[in-house]
Amino acid sequence: MVECGMHVFIGKILLAFVALGAGVNLLAQPSPPSNIILSSGVPGGGYWNAGDRIKEVAMSELGLSVENAASRGSRDNLQKLLDVNSPVSLAFAQADVVQYYLNIRGPGAVNQLELIENVGEECVFIITGRKSDIRDEADLEEAESLRLGIASADSGIAATFDYMSSWLTGLLDISVRYGNTLPLMKQLNDPGAPVDAVMTVHRPRELSPEVEYALSHPSDYRFVELDGDRLLQKLWDGRKVYRSMQLAMPGLEEPVNTICVLGLLLANKYKLTLAQRNRLSELADYHWMKVYVTR
Repeated sequence: MVECGMHVFIGKILLAFVALGAGVNLLAQPSPPSNIILSSGVPGGGYWNAGDRIKEVAMSELGLSVENAASRGSRDNLQKLLDVNSPVSLAFAQADVVQYYLNIRGPGAVNQLELIENVGEECVFIITGRKSDIRDEADLEEAESLRLGIASADSGIAATFDYMSSWLTGLLDISVRYGNTLPLMKQLNDPGAPVDAVMTVHRPRELSPEVEYALSHPSDYRFVELDGDRLLQKLWDGRKVYRSMQLAMPGLEEPVNTICVLGLLLANKYKLTLAQRNRLSELADYHWMKVYVTR
């Protein structure tokens, strides 16, 4: 009986240490912040404006606090979302940027992500001068010493080009110059032009400065045709990364043939409480039309 009592006593001590250890571990885990931090985009841009609408609707309809934080774009957003040391728990990102990141990090990274909602499509626009021989993606791959202007190495545009290059290997020979692409574009027809084409990515009906300038000078510029027939890769959820589209553009007699990719609102489910995740699901299911009108 004494030996049995001793075993019970020791067992209680061990249970106490286990409970204490569990309590210490719980204390060591950082608590999700009371407000959700959304990494959106450049102030005044499409993602930034959508972030402001999410902030307003989440508070007015659900009493959910969301902070709209500026960023450099999809790649920056995704890095912050998956960084355990970053407070960002919600982010916008292009689907191809997400898949490119997952291909590098490994498929395990997808376990941290929760898709809240689609936020419309982003389309690729590559513009050349009137004298250029570059007319489609095959020409892009076969061109020698081609120089391409892209706004920033941190942008979703750059990440889209990186992802395309990972499958269309001829694009790896293209030299990318980063900087303000509108001035570069205005020099495309000059003999000493610093680039041979510029690339931008945005919603189908948006008119970026580059696209607007090309449309206002239709005899001086050409949109490179992209059909996506060789870009058949799929996202982690089974959908195709890109889809081909014919876009009617103001002032052009023929539509622009290009490829488009979904924009996504993603959460890091390990940075949110269950109540916050449920509120975000409710936002997407019942209030999304107040937040984001896809075009």
